[in-house]
Amino acid sequence: MSGDELGEWTVLDELLGLEALADKPLDGGGIGRLAFYGRCSTEDNQDPKTSLGWQMGEASRFVEPLGGEIVEQFFDIGQSRSLPWERRGEASRVLQALKDPNRGWGGLVVGEATRCWYSNQFSLTWPKFDRYGVSLWIPSLGGAFDPENTVHDMAMTITGGLSKSERQHVQRRVRAAMAAQVLADGKHQGGRPPYGYRVVDAGPHPNPRKAQEGYRLRVLAVDDLAAPIVERIFVLYLDGLGFRAIAEKLNSEQVLCPSAHSPGQNPHRRADGWQGSTVRAILENPRYTGFAIYGRWQKVEELLDPDDVAAGHIVRFRRSPTSKVVRSREPAHPAIVSVNDFTRVQLEIRARRGADRREQTSRQRTRVLTPHTYLFRGRVRCAICGRKMEGAIRRNTAFCRCAARTLAPGSSAAPSHPPTVYLREDQLSSKVNDWIATLFSPERVDATVDALASAANEGSPEERAEAEFRRRFAAAEAAMVRLRRALDAGWDPAELTSQYNAAAAEKRAAEAGLASIEAPKRLTPKEIRAVVDQLTDVARALDRANRDDLAELYEALRLRVEYDHRTRVAEVSVTPAPRVDSVCVRGGT
Repeated sequence: MSGDELGEWTVLDELLGLEALADKPLDGGGIGRLAFYGRCSTEDNQDPKTSLGWQMGEASRFVEPLGGEIVEQFFDIGQSRSLPWERRGEASRVLQALKDPNRGWGGLVVGEATRCWYSNQFSLTWPKFDRYGVSLWIPSLGGAFDPENTVHDMAMTITGGLSKSERQHVQRRVRAAMAAQVLADGKHQGGRPPYGYRVVDAGPHPNPRKAQEGYRLRVLAVDDLAAPIVERIFVLYLDGLGFRAIAEKLNSEQVLCPSAHSPGQNPHRRADGWQGSTVRAILENPRYTGFAIYGRWQKVEELLDPDDVAAGHIVRFRRSPTSKVVRSREPAHPAIVSVNDFTRVQLEIRARRGADRREQTSRQRTRVLTPHTYLFRGRVRCAICGRKMEGAIRRNTAFCRCAARTLAPGSSAAPSHPPTVYLREDQLSSKVNDWIATLFSPERVDATVDALASAANEGSPEERAEAEFRRRFAAAEAAMVRLRRALDAGWDPAELTSQYNAAAAEKRAAEAGLASIEAPKRLTPKEIRAVVDQLTDVARALDRANRDDLAELYEALRLRVEYDHRTRVAEVSVTPAPRVDSVCVRGGT
């Protein structure tokens, strides 16, 4: 096609709004401008630079003979392949770029499919590429993915399965090898050393190849400052002190907690003192006996959202079953506590617990048939420490309670905080109800009714869903109009059929969504005023209301309370509408 003809097509494309289509090569001489996506994991010590280099090289050697040019790169580092694309940093950027008509590329190429898609991820991501007319070029397929080609569809399904199988195989192999090293040689498997130990250099690595590369063998050695503290914790527990009592004693003596002792190894900790859970973790760690232990904790993948499997999994740490815990046959490092003392502590912990966990879980529990409803659950904060006050029952009376014993040791609020702060629920509720009643007094009822009507009708879910469906409908209809104009201008129908069908399907889906939405019932100020007028005494009606209904009312009003025990003042605020009204409730609270 001559230059003059190309110029004419450029003007016509601009008139018809076909800039994205005009970017495609008109002479069929190449596949055009592409983006690249790749991924590497740091779990198995991959070098991101090297990984990007070979994946980018594979992609370039694949598309360049076809006339393709890679103009943009997306590369995820340290992201597991099991994460959906929406939860990976660079992959998420790819999905967002699909919506931009001026992105500058019309296709995406990958270096290796198994690094990009895991399990059924391809079937969840391809429709998004297809929706915006972006092709996927995959070296293992020898070209672009064709959804109408059953071989391609089967190949990508198998690729996802192979990717999942490869990851699981590597995990099992690594765990088995580490367990064997611990069992046979007591080898330290890395990670933060337990409090009382430090990691030291023990010479060249026993593997000759790794030794040539400069790797060193690392072993545990006793920390002369922390080890005596560990010994003392075991002695104190055998003398009868509990976890919390030991923590308080160490804090009173200003002994540095583990995170303060080694801040470089614990940057995620606050280093604000000993906790009972810290003492318990030390007492239950068998590595203080000098034997290497592996597998006490394991990573478990749980669904992020059980109602949305496509959202993927998140990793949690859970206690491993005893069958998966491995101990070295011989001592692997210096012991801080003897096996005999450690065993005595474990028996004492179980004795104080009253029964082992299996017996506790099988024991018949007393069930409360009528659980108490706390009116201000999660709504009252202590002004001294800023924490939410918890519900408590004392002598058949409901209270909001804040206990100083649950403060973190060393907290700035601890010196001025009473041992326990109590706030009677009935007294607070009475004052709050009296104040709410004033909102419906003759001089304020009109403003209150308008605020309630505004809050009841503001941004309903039906309205948001309707707006989203109308947006999708308009976008699909505009795409269909644009593609029809392209057909009238002489474009090959085969190139536009899949795009037109996708737009038509999107339009039908939006229409079905609009038809399924029921019109929200709106409360008018007149209707609300009629309900209010029926309540001759709002305060009395609130006092006589059912506790569940009253708690639901406080929830609807988004009521919040901040109680200062020193002044015996509770500051109450409600936000039924964008504005906030505050009041101080004084008296016997």
